[in-house]
Amino acid sequence: MPILFRSTGLVGGPDFFVTRGGRGLGVVSMSVTVAVVERPDGLVLIDTGWSRRTCAWPEEHPGRLAKLLLAMKVKPEDAMASQLLSLGYNPGDVKHLVATHLHIDHAGAADDFAQATLHASAREWAIARTLGRLRGYDAALFSRPRTASHVLSGPPRLGFPASHDLFGDDSVLLLDARGHTQGSLAVAVRLHDGWALHAGDAAMFARDFRHDRALPLSPYQRLQSHDLYAQRASYGHLRAAETEHDARVVPAHDLKVFESLPQSAEKAWACAWDKKKRKGR
Repeated sequence: MPILFRSTGLVGGPDFFVTRGGRGLGVVSMSVTVAVVERPDGLVLIDTGWSRRTCAWPEEHPGRLAKLLLAMKVKPEDAMASQLLSLGYNPGDVKHLVATHLHIDHAGAADDFAQATLHASAREWAIARTLGRLRGYDAALFSRPRTASHVLSGPPRLGFPASHDLFGDDSVLLLDARGHTQGSLAVAVRLHDGWALHAGDAAMFARDFRHDRALPLSPYQRLQSHDLYAQRASYGHLRAAETEHDARVVPAHDLKVFESLPQSAEKAWACAWDKKKRKGR
């Protein structure tokens, strides 16, 4: 099983508020998408989704108001630590957590994997320390014993202006996708026949980056994006990754895309190292 995807429950918002060009009052259900990557030395999670605490007691954390505003639908078994057990793993099998950014719906479950290293961009760590809970960050992240901060000083890759080779073997790339936050990343995993690319909130929905500049941004994007110019630029980078580099782009909250992704070991996408392993058998 090289790479599959799970969601830690659902969130939602009015169509006119959360989607580009949206007009209706109906609630759009959104996934909280986590990628589970099996490497030879253990598991990597790209984003973590909601924590065990949040999935069990959302009224306590992130709180009643946040649960209401986010239209959260979570159950205790939605936490990734629990879902991994259903896949035949233990939370201790997770060696690395790669956060597209450090908002609590993307890195909130880091405490459930205390022995894993939490990776994020240097820009993201810096801004999270500055803004804290006021902008969706959890101060508990800074007391973790294992964290890693990365400067994206590598060359342009997959249509993005800067990159960092996370493990030094060209298997997992951190890509500069700033806009939603100052340090947002897209994370690419090399498949045996291309790339899978977790976009985080560089694009919440596929329509965010597939439409041209004429489609207006949503009120949510205008309120929550740190830099709208950079956000639009990141949409262009994602388009290039998909159309020019054949990357399989996975927006963090697009339920329709999530439902099309492999969610079991039997349907998982094979990674480059998995293909080599099979040939060697």
